[in-house]
Amino acid sequence: MTDYVAPGLPGSKATFKARYDHWIGGEYVKPQSGQYFENVTPVTGKVFCEIARGNAADIDKALDAAHAAAPAWGKTSATARAIILNKIADRMEAHSSHC
Repeated sequence: MTDYVAPGLPGSKATFKARYDHWIGGEYVKPQSGQYFENVTPVTGKVFCEIARGNAADIDKALDAAHAAAPAWGKTSATARAIILNKIADRMEAHSSHC
């Protein structure tokens, strides 16, 4: 039988920060409202971190960042984009066993 150690406790395979902001334009950005969701684990029913609660202002900021990035991304060859996206997928897959 597998032993499960909850995140944040010694021996846990998963680690989490106490609070996560939005990722916009290549940096962490606090939500405009200052509000966060409590992220509850179904294992214990307890809050283990907080997640930024977005609103229309946050969406506008994310869209502005996406529009600003679009010209450079659009000039990137399909091959280079595929390599970048595959690296992201590889990184996600490598870390998926930690959760």
